[in-house]
Amino acid sequence: RGVLGQIDPGRFVVAPVALAPARVAPGVAPLTGLPLDDPTVAERPAVLAKIDNTARGRPQASLAQADLVYEEMIEGGFTRLAAVFHSTAPELGPVRAGRTTDIALLGSLARPVFAWSGANLVHAALLREQDIVDLGAQSRNEYFRAADRPGTYDLMIDAAALQRIAAERGETGAPPAHFEYRSGEVGAPSTAVAATELTDTFPSVTASWSWADVGWARTQGGEEHVDADGSRVVAANVVVAEVEQVATGSVDTAGATVFEQLFLGSGRAWVFSDAQVVEATWTKPSIDSVATWTTADGVPVPLVPGTTWVELAPVGALDWS
Repeated sequence: RGVLGQIDPGRFVVAPVALAPARVAPGVAPLTGLPLDDPTVAERPAVLAKIDNTARGRPQASLAQADLVYEEMIEGGFTRLAAVFHSTAPELGPVRAGRTTDIALLGSLARPVFAWSGANLVHAALLREQDIVDLGAQSRNEYFRAADRPGTYDLMIDAAALQRIAAERGETGAPPAHFEYRSGEVGAPSTAVAATELTDTFPSVTASWSWADVGWARTQGGEEHVDADGSRVVAANVVVAEVEQVATGSVDTAGATVFEQLFLGSGRAWVFSDAQVVEATWTKPSIDSVATWTTADGVPVPLVPGTTWVELAPVGALDWS
């Protein structure tokens, strides 16, 4: 009923290729590499929120403010977002259910707050076994329904409220840095080549990104992807990881197979920063480790400071130019 939930979180599945990113300097956001107006923000917990990504759930609230976003495939070939909020703490949603794919994402964030609407009994039990602060909608009355959204796609939460609850409990930690960043001394690898367009084709979703002066602008289903306040969804970096899909043994209410994406071990990757792409290898030795993104000779690929989207894509889903 899922692979990630069945193994010891500390067990190394593969040997690390490179050291995890070093802790960022004081006053710098660990998940974006950008300076913080308030240095104490770096020590608060990350909130990983499961966000709907279907037509009825869009536009999402505050998606453009996330530090880090994972796009993962769910049943029916659609995608759901695992949006990580740390340097910002806005009102967000619509919040949806968790999947066992989330286990590896949560594990790297050093006891994050998990904002989710629930899951089937098997997946929920596996998720609750993880080292997280479970502040899901099943047990909290801080969640509310937005009157201007359709039912099922209307569950919202204020990330700041969850961070306050976690702080009062004293149960969380601050997230570690997840990427190396470019600087005056560190630039793009020599293997970087020009790129201005990329498309990930999931079975039922097509996500495209185009380079603009402000970063990589996202289009989904042929329409510009904006959040609820009209802000275009733009990423400083788009990282694509080819991952294996494994049937969990569960099906949804329509009878579709529920898959788990194995973001554990290693695989092919592409790192899009500025108007360039670097072909790389992703390596995540254990559930609790931070993934590294390295060139063929094992050197970490540095990113541009800012928001990063990680596309957990099926093999062969990526096309770029």
